[in-house]
Amino acid sequence: MLKLHKLKIIKQELVAPGYQRLTLAGGIAALAGQFVQVRVSETCDPFLRRPISVHHCTEDRLVLLYRTVGRGTALLAAKKAGETLDLLGPLGSSFPLTDRPSAVVVAGGIGAAPLYCLLQALKQAGKQVSFFYGARNQAELLLRDEYRALVANYSEATDDGSAGTRAVVTQLATPAFASLDATVYACGPSPMLREVARLADYYGRSCFVSLEAQLACGVGACLGCVVPVKGQEQYRRVCVDGPVFAAGEVFFC
Repeated sequence: MLKLHKLKIIKQELVAPGYQRLTLAGGIAALAGQFVQVRVSETCDPFLRRPISVHHCTEDRLVLLYRTVGRGTALLAAKKAGETLDLLGPLGSSFPLTDRPSAVVVAGGIGAAPLYCLLQALKQAGKQVSFFYGARNQAELLLRDEYRALVANYSEATDDGSAGTRAVVTQLATPAFASLDATVYACGPSPMLREVARLADYYGRSCFVSLEAQLACGVGACLGCVVPVKGQEQYRRVCVDGPVFAAGEVFFC
């Protein structure tokens, strides 16, 4: 059931240039991979809410990690502690846990945001987790120590070599695909997800990906976020059928 929440802002932090972490009082029982639709203005301008993935949640806290990319998220970034935020959610599908003993988790840029919840769930379930984090440069590897603390194996890749290995993150993760009896999880840009899906299929690993899309309504009504899928359905909506999909059912554009 859709729920509307009005939560008070506890803290708004700049964690890197252009990236904010927003902490709100009140939990919403979200699962790893789900998102909320945030009203960023008290007026109808902008008219649409902004979709933000859930970074972390407890019974009394909700944390959102997001990038300021336009007017809507700039308005959100300007909000201060003590203000109240109007959210709709939790929305969408979540990452499933499997019976595999290990997990390989691949993050690209801000795609790491919803994976924090997943890493917590995997750790609680006793999985052996290898986390591969890629970004354009060191500044875009966010909250690195916090991710590192949740996993058994942590590796970084940057396009410019300013941190970790100078490579695309899927190159760094390939040996883990080959050697571990693991379920694969990923969130990031579409080219990265396409390669993750290819590698998982090649090595016979179950794989689940969280897709990035332009979400308008967030509840499946506008059909603005459909993606091509295999089988008879042809298209599915990222907002309600996803954002998490089994990698093998998606056609990556």
